[in-house]
Amino acid sequence: MKVISINGQRFALPADMSNKDVQALAGFLVTLQPVSQEYDYDTSEYMHYSTGNGAEVRVDNESALISKAEAQQKHRDSYERYKAKRDAEQAS
Repeated sequence: MKVISINGQRFALPADMSNKDVQALAGFLVTLQPVSQEYDYDTSEYMHYSTGNGAEVRVDNESALISKAEAQQKHRDSYERYKAKRDAEQAS
């Protein structure tokens, strides 16, 4: 599955999206400028500003996606193994 990463946030692209369309999308996204904020304690409002840098965009054509339930189960299982190993190391 094709996955596009925008400033580190990953999104699955439609399976039928052509390479030409992916390239056009990535080219457009690079022109976007992230907006950050600072808080003004005097007015109790946020002030927004452009960082002046374009977005970081990457395309991965070979990402294997699994279901959320499967990912969560594998996470729980691996964490339990990690804890058991850590506890055994601390006990010795």
